[in-house]
Amino acid sequence: MTDVKTSIATTGGYSTTTVEGAYDLLFRWALNVVPQYRQFVDVRPQQPSMTGSSQTLQLNQYFSEATIAAAKTPLTEESDVDAVKLPATTYVVLTPLEYGFANVRTLKLANRTMVAIDPVIARAVADHMSKTVDALIQDKFASGFTQTQFATGTTIAGIAATNTLTADQVRQSVLKLRTNMAVPWFGDYYAVGCHPSVVYELRKETGSGGWRVPNEYGVDQSNIWNGEIGAFEGARFVENARTRVAADGSSSAYVARTYFFGREAVAESVVVEPHIVLGPIIDRLGRFKPIGWYGDFDFEVYRAQAAVINYSGSATLLAALG
Repeated sequence: MTDVKTSIATTGGYSTTTVEGAYDLLFRWALNVVPQYRQFVDVRPQQPSMTGSSQTLQLNQYFSEATIAAAKTPLTEESDVDAVKLPATTYVVLTPLEYGFANVRTLKLANRTMVAIDPVIARAVADHMSKTVDALIQDKFASGFTQTQFATGTTIAGIAATNTLTADQVRQSVLKLRTNMAVPWFGDYYAVGCHPSVVYELRKETGSGGWRVPNEYGVDQSNIWNGEIGAFEGARFVENARTRVAADGSSSAYVARTYFFGREAVAESVVVEPHIVLGPIIDRLGRFKPIGWYGDFDFEVYRAQAAVINYSGSATLLAALG
C-alpha cells in the first residue's frame, strides 16, 4: 500500500496556518560606497571676523612678470630702485545656505516592525545626505572650473561616444596645472576624480603612448591584475561612480566630467556641519517621529588655475546608463 504523507503540499490547513515564510531579522543593505568630492576641499576660513551671512576669503597675488623683467636691469652705483606696491588681492565669497531633508515614521510602524526601524531610517537618510553634498559640490565644479578640455572640438555638444579620455589628454591637463604652477595634491601627483567608465576607456587605449603598454611589458603587471590605474602621467586617479555624467553630447551621447585638482582648488565655509537630526515629536498624540539631516554650508572654487575639467565620451559602459 502506498504511504499517504502528511505534508505542506497535500494536507489541508498546514500550508496556511502552521507553516509560514520566515524572515531574517537583520536588514541588509545594498553595497553603496560613495567616495565624496569633499575630500578635495582644503581651503577654509581661518580667522573669520564673525559668522556673518557670508565670508570673504582674500587671495594674495604675486608680482607680475613685468616687475621681474624690470628687476633684471643692473643697478648703478648711485641709483636707487623705484618702490612698487603689492598687487591687489582678489576675493572669493562663500555664502552658506541651509540644506536639509526629512523622513517621518509613524508610531504604528515602530510598534509592529520586527526590527528597530529608526536605525534603518537614519542610515538611509545619512546616505541621502552624502549624495546631496556630493552633488552640490559638483555643481560648483561645473560653474567654477574655468580651465576646460574637450576630448574633441571645443564644445560638449560635439563629443561623441567614441571620443574617450586619452593618455595625451591626461598629459595636457597635467601640463596646464604645472604651467599654472598649481601645487600637486599627492606629493608630486595631481588628483583626478573620474567616473569608472572613464578609467575603463583609458586603460584599454592602444598604442605606445597609452596606459596599457608600459604596464604589460614593464617589470610589474600588478596594476593590470588588480584592475586599478593608480598614478599615471603625473596624476593619481580616484574613481567615483557619482561623478557627473549627462546625455548632452553629440546625438545625446553620454559625456563624463573628469576633474583634475591641484591644492586649494576648492574652498568651503561651514556654519553647521551636515549631520543627522532626530526631530521633536510635535503631533498631539506623539505618533510621528522625524528623522532627517541638516547643514548650513557653501562651496566655491578658490583657485581656478589649480583645476581642470575634462569632457569625454565612453563607447561602452556609459551606454548602460541609458
